[in-house]
Amino acid sequence: MKTTALVCLLFSFTVGIIMTASAQDIDRTIKPTAQSVPKVSLPQIQKATLPNGLQILLVEDHELPVIAFNLVMQTGSAADPKGKSGLASMTAELLDEGTKTRDALAIAEQMDFIGASISVGSSYDATFMSMSTLSKHLETALELFADVLVNPTFPQKEFDRIQEQRLTALLQQKDRVPTIASLAFNKIVYSADHPYGNDASGSDQSIKALTVEDIRSFYNTYYRPNTSTLIVVGDTKLGALKNQLNELLDGWKSQTLPGIEMPKTPVVEERRLYLIDKPAAAQSEIRIGMPATARNTPDYFPLVFANRVLGGQFTSRLNLNLREKHGYTYGARSGIQFNKYPGPFVASSGVFTAKTDSSLLEFISEIDHLRADGITGEELDFVKKGLTGSFALSFETPSQIAGRLQDVVLYGLPERYYEMYLENVNNVSLEDVKRVCSKYFDSSRMAIVVAGDMAQTKTGIAKLNLGEIVMCDIEGNKLTQ
Repeated sequence: MKTTALVCLLFSFTVGIIMTASAQDIDRTIKPTAQSVPKVSLPQIQKATLPNGLQILLVEDHELPVIAFNLVMQTGSAADPKGKSGLASMTAELLDEGTKTRDALAIAEQMDFIGASISVGSSYDATFMSMSTLSKHLETALELFADVLVNPTFPQKEFDRIQEQRLTALLQQKDRVPTIASLAFNKIVYSADHPYGNDASGSDQSIKALTVEDIRSFYNTYYRPNTSTLIVVGDTKLGALKNQLNELLDGWKSQTLPGIEMPKTPVVEERRLYLIDKPAAAQSEIRIGMPATARNTPDYFPLVFANRVLGGQFTSRLNLNLREKHGYTYGARSGIQFNKYPGPFVASSGVFTAKTDSSLLEFISEIDHLRADGITGEELDFVKKGLTGSFALSFETPSQIAGRLQDVVLYGLPERYYEMYLENVNNVSLEDVKRVCSKYFDSSRMAIVVAGDMAQTKTGIAKLNLGEIVMCDIEGNKLTQ
């Protein structure tokens, strides 16, 4: 025992000396040399279509005995009828709460028993149903998946429970200043007449008005195979999978879906400041932006570059300015929500109340600087290295691959999109970025939303003379003055 302990001690001491010597040999004043970008071998996509119209995309991956499923149904909250916002998301949430032969507890227990998981959710543009399972349990897992999809019963007691949970969550939102600012911003720039201007979770009034029959009607109308695609990635074969699905989904019938008429995307004609008073708020929440563009825009890659430089990474201009240089915030950021239809560009941050007006000036200054001058060659190279270096990491697991293919299906991207991804990234030029900066980042045509304690901030904001001031309630509705 003593000999073993002595050997271990000597080994640890020797390793410590080696590690110390190695650390001393490193010159930390020299920037590490970038390594070569890992090569990505994109998998072959196999296709099939079931008699009911369901399209199947399969990527075989036999490295691990796991399979990821991702069903994409091309209808989401944009299909919520007027006055019934939250219907699509409630339908998705209730889908796995009971079938003709299983209640919610039985579904959960049987999934847990085989080590599988299932989830259902929705966005503005689509509804998603995903599952992961071990390949040895594929038959059982697929039967459960099909049962939830084809035979939901939407029990009244589960509807009542989830409705009450949703109402509680909506009530809690009214005390969260970041949520207030974000939802009000969407409503202000899109209006309540546009789906993107409404909270996909619904409102107090709309959720209270929903019934189980509304849920069943939405399901029967929009959950159809002929507008859906099942993405499968993992340890299985197309022939066997297709036969199983044919049998399990035989009762899931196709039908024509009603068209969804999206209103014309609004345009912010001139800059205004929309102020929301939240007395005693810990800080001010700032949102600045406007409707921008859709996911399938040819400007996508240059816009990604522009946004990364402005506020899409930790070393962005906004974060380095407001956080690192001035200390106004713990973080400032920007993003473009690329949807089927033009989603918003928004720059945002929670800032110290006393620095609200100063923060607004820095936001506008950085946006204007980007529009006028674009980005530098060094920034262009930095973003290229980041995008190309992280690309391979997003294809490591079956679930990641399924998620990538989901974008291709949902937004109608070219089938070879990811084969061309690195080429498209490397082809972005300074001129491309300059062009989109001029087109999309005009602060004089952006809405500015500030939620916080107006007793401390309104006077300072008004002195900036950035535009007309409009007072709003916590839902973004204009207050009469």
